[in-house]
Amino acid sequence: MITDFLLHSTERFPTKTAIIFEDSEITYSDLTKKSLSLANILKIDSPKVISLLLPNGIDFVVSYFGILASGNICHIIPPSISDSNLIHQLKLTDPSLIISNKILQKKLLRTNILKNYKFLDIESFHFEDSINFHPVGEPSLIAMILFSAGTTSTPKAVQLSHNNVENTVNRVNNFLSITENDIDVISLPLSHSFGLGCLNCIIKSGGTAVLHKNTINLPKVISSIKDYNATSFASTPTTFQQIMANHKLQFRNSIDSIRYLLTNSSPMPNELTNNLLDILENINLYTYYGLTEASRSTFHLYKKQDDKINSVGKPLPGVTIKIIRNSNECAALEHGEICIQGNHVSQGYWKTIVNNQKFENDWLHTGDIGYFDKDGYLFLVGRKDDLINIGGEKVFPKEIEDILKLMEKIDDVAVKGITDALLGQIVKAFIVTKNGVHLKDDEIYSFCKGKLENYKIPRIIKFLDKLPKNDQGKLLRNKL
Repeated sequence: MITDFLLHSTERFPTKTAIIFEDSEITYSDLTKKSLSLANILKIDSPKVISLLLPNGIDFVVSYFGILASGNICHIIPPSISDSNLIHQLKLTDPSLIISNKILQKKLLRTNILKNYKFLDIESFHFEDSINFHPVGEPSLIAMILFSAGTTSTPKAVQLSHNNVENTVNRVNNFLSITENDIDVISLPLSHSFGLGCLNCIIKSGGTAVLHKNTINLPKVISSIKDYNATSFASTPTTFQQIMANHKLQFRNSIDSIRYLLTNSSPMPNELTNNLLDILENINLYTYYGLTEASRSTFHLYKKQDDKINSVGKPLPGVTIKIIRNSNECAALEHGEICIQGNHVSQGYWKTIVNNQKFENDWLHTGDIGYFDKDGYLFLVGRKDDLINIGGEKVFPKEIEDILKLMEKIDDVAVKGITDALLGQIVKAFIVTKNGVHLKDDEIYSFCKGKLENYKIPRIIKFLDKLPKNDQGKLLRNKL
């Protein structure tokens, strides 16, 4: 049970600080008391969905464990969610209650949907000082609903059991050797799998989480690493890019206590990886591969002068991955769909009929295309849905994007296939230049010649101020 992460750590370290947030902190004992006090009023005969709409903070952690301890299903909503997606998620999950605060209540009122649901303002909730409540539920039951990123289609409601989450946490804690001595700075949204996974791991180990609302104030986030002698820090490539561009010296002078850094959510540019490795002494830099449906399935330790720099690593113990093409398992270096099996894999999607297609014979068909090299390292090529078919020639956007990113004037780029009467599809590139410098189409065409086959060279180019991405930095290709 996920609640056992908190209860067992409380038994071991009742007076130890579990969460630090801004000017507040809470011990394991008090965190448990508040969570169980909330659970006591949420308990019902059969599990219902309770939606959690809160920013990072102690209230989020209390509500999260309170919902789970009550035996209900925790549907976690990102505070940054659009009105249309908020309405979609609430209609699909149909929660019996929404736990939030007065500020985010305004978002609910604006959508005119709050009238359909009960609402609890956690900031006004009266917590009992002493409560005799024992968490309910079964490990195999659904614990939470997290919506997928929705980078290629409508976000799906991923349902995860207590067992799914616990198996993931156990593997990660073992691999990274996370213990009660660790202090993790978390500025990632707890409403997403990446940030929530960091919280689960540190609470299970009995360590301390230093939370931030977000990464808007990066100097403050970096200062907290030094102030609290943090041992770990996880963030997106976008945030690490900002750190290296604007706060490199402060960051380097703040990470003496760090054991490891972790990045995920989007591809890590090679230049950024190498720049980070140059300032890291006795600090490991990891990335991993996973989906909301199968979090943290592989891990990779970056090394200097490493020919595996573009790999996402090898499967963790207990995780099986195979590459499938035309229903057959691929040999080394052969591209195919990545399929994952393990006790961390989701039970399916909430009230959705695509389960049989994606979850077949205990295998999750990810929709990601990749391959294993001869040493057993996994490499990602792209999304199956992103494949561009140019007159019968197949190409993934990543191949073209990787070439375009080599141009000095290009800061960010994405490509996609668009309909063409003659070839079926042609390549269109969406480009963000560095500091808005002028870049001619002819410069791009000339650069690509000799580096890409002619049919892969973008025929249409559009310049943008920025690419559409979610708050985890993932490209929303379907918004291009």
